[in-house]
Amino acid sequence: MSGLAIAVRRLRKSYRLYARPRDMLFEALGGRQRHREFVALDEVSFDVAGGSVLGLMGRNGAGKSTLLRIIAGTLDATAGTVTTSGRVAAILELGTGFHADYSGRENIYLGGLCLGLSRKRIDSRVAEVIEFSELEEFIDQPFRTYSSGMQARLAFSVATCVDPDILIIDEALAVGDARFQLKSFDRIREFKRRGKSILVVSHSINQLVSVCDRAILLDRGRILMDGEPNAVGNAYHELLFGPPTAAEPAAPLAGTQANDGARQAEPPARAAATDLDLGEPPPEVTGAEGGREHRYGDGAARIIDFQLVDTQDRAVTRLQSLETYAAVVTIRAARQTEELCAGVLVRNARGQDIFATDMMRCQDLTIAPLMPGEEAIVRMRFRANMAAGTYFFSATVARCDGTKHDVRFDAIMTEVAPVTTIYTDTLVNLEPEFCISDLRLLAQARELTE
Repeated sequence: MSGLAIAVRRLRKSYRLYARPRDMLFEALGGRQRHREFVALDEVSFDVAGGSVLGLMGRNGAGKSTLLRIIAGTLDATAGTVTTSGRVAAILELGTGFHADYSGRENIYLGGLCLGLSRKRIDSRVAEVIEFSELEEFIDQPFRTYSSGMQARLAFSVATCVDPDILIIDEALAVGDARFQLKSFDRIREFKRRGKSILVVSHSINQLVSVCDRAILLDRGRILMDGEPNAVGNAYHELLFGPPTAAEPAAPLAGTQANDGARQAEPPARAAATDLDLGEPPPEVTGAEGGREHRYGDGAARIIDFQLVDTQDRAVTRLQSLETYAAVVTIRAARQTEELCAGVLVRNARGQDIFATDMMRCQDLTIAPLMPGEEAIVRMRFRANMAAGTYFFSATVARCDGTKHDVRFDAIMTEVAPVTTIYTDTLVNLEPEFCISDLRLLAQARELTE
């Protein structure tokens, strides 16, 4: 257990559900079962190392909040064990642990006492909590008068200012204004640098990819995937937008390699990729990085070629900042389609979306219905306003109602040539141009003209 902040072993949580309240009494008196069991968590096991950030992804009802509440100690497990090392601070729901009629200042003391701090230690941190929450004007007002964003700001400020060893956050980062969200993520990164452990739940893949070292995908109380955040985020996207018959991330489509750096639990039975009418495997994609591409869809139409070309239509894998290029997507119908829409997504090496658009959103264009075997080529011209670094291009073809036929995440890896005039950790190139107005010279010029 050395070096572990959290150790979860074979965790299970089940609830008894009764059709009517009186059935609970009848069951207790008569002995005949009148309930059905709902399993919220089933054989969940994982570790969180000290100084790491773990993200939890999953649809509503997947068991994320139940898991966090058990780890935080506010809910008992049916079976299994959870071991934590150090002080745990949790932001589980808006207002949890706070009294609605107490003022914000009084709730700071209440929250600090619940986390095991002495009143003297809380006294020394009150000013820091108030300053970070930016609630100076309202801190002595009743907590019930706060907006949801203000409540989240106070809860986050209290939980992080008490200097916990383990911080648990359940969707709290999704509430509040953009400036406070930025402050919150900066504080999470600071905690990480100081060796603290963080467990965070969010429906935003971008948020989790930007701060997490590792991610877990939960569905129906079981771990579907545990690994690198970008790979887990791709699987979560498939779970949300893939074919409705898929109960969890499907196997990659023909011609696509599986994601590296991720451990996937044994999934329930599902339709295999070969059950889709895809025809022969597509050719290798120019610039694709082995193991990075993630692919799914119902296969009615598929992307048989995807590449970046320069103004001379030459395929390229290395871009020059501010030059003009085109993303070319070749689509072939496997069976008769409705009107189609193609789109392109650009992400950085951490998996954060930096640009995304499609034909309908951009220019209200669609591809006419295709017969089996017919092809269409879509070109998206763009100016590479990107700074130096590694980027990944994804392509999608879908019906106009959003049903995905073929999604190729991170199909093309490209490098943007270094630009000496901007910082190396920059993502975009704004074509900067500086000028200086010397007020002394301007004054001398006016004197000469007079």
